[in-house]
Amino acid sequence: MALDPRRNLLANAWAQLGLVVVIVALANVLALGWFGRLDLTGDKLYSLSPTTRQLMSRVDKPLVAKVYFTGGLQAPYNTYEQTVVDKLEDLAAYSGGRMDVQVTDPTGVQALEEEARRFGITPVQYRFDSATLSEKRRVYMGVALVYGDRQQVLPAILQTDTLEYDLARAVRALVMEEERRVVGWVVGAGEPPITAESGPLARLRDKLVENHDLRVVPLGGPGGVPDDVDALLVVGPQQPLSQRSLYQLDQYVMRGGSLAVFLANMKPDIAAMRPVRVFHGMEGLLGHYGVTVHRDVLIDRQRNGKLELPVRQGRNVVRVPVDSPVIPRATELDRDNLVVKDLDSMLFPFASSLAVDEEQLPPELSVTVLAATHPDSGRLQGLRTLAPEALQARLSSEETGSFPVLVSVTGPQRSFFTGDPPPADPTLSPTQEDPVEPAPLAQGPAARLVVAGSADFVINEQDFLLNLVDWMVADEQLIAIRSKSLDLPPLDPIEPARASQLKLVNLLVGPVLLLVFGLSRWALRRRSGGYVGPAGGKAA
Repeated sequence: MALDPRRNLLANAWAQLGLVVVIVALANVLALGWFGRLDLTGDKLYSLSPTTRQLMSRVDKPLVAKVYFTGGLQAPYNTYEQTVVDKLEDLAAYSGGRMDVQVTDPTGVQALEEEARRFGITPVQYRFDSATLSEKRRVYMGVALVYGDRQQVLPAILQTDTLEYDLARAVRALVMEEERRVVGWVVGAGEPPITAESGPLARLRDKLVENHDLRVVPLGGPGGVPDDVDALLVVGPQQPLSQRSLYQLDQYVMRGGSLAVFLANMKPDIAAMRPVRVFHGMEGLLGHYGVTVHRDVLIDRQRNGKLELPVRQGRNVVRVPVDSPVIPRATELDRDNLVVKDLDSMLFPFASSLAVDEEQLPPELSVTVLAATHPDSGRLQGLRTLAPEALQARLSSEETGSFPVLVSVTGPQRSFFTGDPPPADPTLSPTQEDPVEPAPLAQGPAARLVVAGSADFVINEQDFLLNLVDWMVADEQLIAIRSKSLDLPPLDPIEPARASQLKLVNLLVGPVLLLVFGLSRWALRRRSGGYVGPAGGKAA
């Protein structure tokens, strides 16, 4: 009995459909445990770094990402929500199914706005512009990560270049139980007291102790910087540091420590309206490390902060904030560096310029200019007055340009005291014997050094200092998650004659090819004897 061809074809069709269903089901089952993607961008913009993927693999219980984002924002924020959600979904893909992403627009909904605030997400000012309206609105652009009874918050995402780093740092704080890092505050040479009960320093201290242990570190006496200090801050010494103090700082750097130095070469005498010179004695040590601190004063007449000056009003003298050229605003920031990535500019009161001769430094040292003044700023030697009216016109001795005010040097340093015995402890009496100290280190592992030409800006730029401390104590693997941005490859400049040739080729190639195609068709028709129509007749 012959098989029915129709039934045979129908059976084959059903069999093929069944196989397709089985293959799709198996592919989905396999995709639950493994997936891959192809990222063709040069900077791997759309791929998570190995450090981030490794962090997500350590998530061992539910991790909830609550995204609170106001919809309908204008450029450049109109794409931020999707970018954040896409990055969170990338993290979820490596979490083994333990991460859940929840997106909410809380704007105008009281219950949701209160929920966002409980997580620490507060609205930010946003200017909405249209053809008929311009107004300020309060919008939400934050993320809260909840992991059991712990949480981390990104309260306002105002840029996405370092979004992976910010999220990875938050996840790391949630899934890894780490000891609190110790931040040291140097005293002994007239530095401002971080133990102040009120004022800007008290607020800075309160912010530092939220995530770190803060310790006062006196220099110049026995011993040195404690071994458990992870980052050391030297802020505004008003007196020359002793050789013993410099030696202790040097040996801390030789141990691979992270040292930040904020120096002031002058302080204001408001009553006399003149600058007072400050001698800290750190030029030699920092110069040995590759950073020169000049004894000048930076001036910016267009971009500056305010200085409270005494002004007589009737019988009374009151302090009035006045724009001061000696408080320049540094606008040239290294946007690829994690320390200053979120800052638009920074005020540097009574600042001196810095210089780093990279050609004279060993190749293993890496130098970064984190902040510099505007190219229209200037610098002066021998400033005699702080009166703003006396500084309005550019002086003949003033040098114009963009000057570094904040630099970092990373890598293994060589000791400033190589071949010299440790300086004696001046606190010991002549009859006391010096305690036995370990042999001085001549060179050590990679260290981090940050130098600023202003000390007062620490109080004004507290967000910067918090970023800096995080960077100084951070893990190298976490720092490796650098900023990612889509950089279009630059076009090589071409000569005008070459440009004219390319324009001519661009204009002529199309018409010439069309002409060649038409002549070819005409020649083929001539060779075949003309076009043969449907009725068999030939076209003329």
